[in-house]
Amino acid sequence: MSERNIVPLDNNDKLKGGNNERLISAYPGYEPVTLDYMPSQQAFPASKVEKVIYLLFTLSTHEHLSNSGNVPLNICLVVDQSSSMRGEKLFALKSAAKQVVDQLANEDFFSLISFNDRATVVVGCQRVDSRENIKMLIDSIEAKGGTELAQGLNQGIMEMKRATNFTELNHLMLFTDGQTYGDSEQCVYLGMEAARNNISIHPMGIGTDWNEDLLETVAAKTASSSEFINSADQIIKIFLQKIAQFRATLTNNATLIFQPVQGIKIRNAHRIVPTISEMEIIPGNNKGELNLKLGVMRYKHDYKVLIELLLPTCPPGVFRVGDFSLRYTPIEAQKNTVHLKLPVGITIAEPIHSSPINPEVKSILEKITTFKLQAKAWQDLSSGDIEGGKKKLAAVGTKLLNMGESILASQVEQELNNLEVRGIATAEGKKRIKYGTRGLTGLFED
Repeated sequence: MSERNIVPLDNNDKLKGGNNERLISAYPGYEPVTLDYMPSQQAFPASKVEKVIYLLFTLSTHEHLSNSGNVPLNICLVVDQSSSMRGEKLFALKSAAKQVVDQLANEDFFSLISFNDRATVVVGCQRVDSRENIKMLIDSIEAKGGTELAQGLNQGIMEMKRATNFTELNHLMLFTDGQTYGDSEQCVYLGMEAARNNISIHPMGIGTDWNEDLLETVAAKTASSSEFINSADQIIKIFLQKIAQFRATLTNNATLIFQPVQGIKIRNAHRIVPTISEMEIIPGNNKGELNLKLGVMRYKHDYKVLIELLLPTCPPGVFRVGDFSLRYTPIEAQKNTVHLKLPVGITIAEPIHSSPINPEVKSILEKITTFKLQAKAWQDLSSGDIEGGKKKLAAVGTKLLNMGESILASQVEQELNNLEVRGIATAEGKKRIKYGTRGLTGLFED
């Protein structure tokens, strides 16, 4: 590419390459959201060929001046009541559901759907002004039958739609311990249907016999993610954490927008906090514009996104790579869309004057690589390439040890032994490694 494809910053841009203190305020005199970025190097070496660079964006939300707690929640619990839930799991689940009811305000909406081979409306969508009656209905749930996930999802969405005109805080919490059979495509479709109705789906699986790939796909349709619950005694804690997070919502529809200058290409983007996930790059309305959907952002929280760009050849100097902006609509009575714009520049230096990679960016890259490598390992094993899968898993274990993640590395070693002796990995081990590596960047979360 020609050096003319990337142009030097002019004086009006007010940016200096390598300066990380670039904060753009959402409102004059008040900053509910600030947007900052950090290049992977303070000065990138000049090159005669295209070069990959990284930009780490931090979006920080702060406590709002208004009382966001006045916005009602619309909560639906869709819970597995199949035979495998009998005993400790169902007891803990019902206890957690009743505590959720206690945490909700009278103005909030609540519904509960149980499912096995069919769905049952245990608690129809209603204001939470009759707690004891709701708790009696929750206690009536019994474990029996099989598992048909789509039945529960469909009924849950139908109940929630009765209250979606009253609030934008619509959250469906899905809980299961088993495989669903024959309705996977319908589950994915229902994820898209939920998104069209401004409903977020939060799947949670307990035990080992559930399809994490399906649950993650359904969650992703609503810009959410699935969660692995290790034991029944964690259910209450996780349910209550979810309610607190929902209550602290700033926006449901945050989007990071990149308008590159000519010659700059975005290769991929990863969300870093709260967990690692690759972000879909969606063409925007304007020519060359690219959108990255962040979805829900809550108050008093940091969000980090790592962008990988392909830089054309250019001489030493300070250059603009494009404009990044954040667009969102606050969850408030006045639904004014906020648009924050941040010009982004970098410094190119002679190779002898270039700087080393930033330690935080380097650590994040290692964690992303580890997460993606374990995913490729399971793909190899699923396709029958046992040796290829084992080799990649061994590399994952080495990387984890180098990070000091000895417990997770030990889990990888156990699964390598299982592959050596039995020719297969355990379902539990796969889940622990997948969700463990996905959460490696959790240390950056508040």
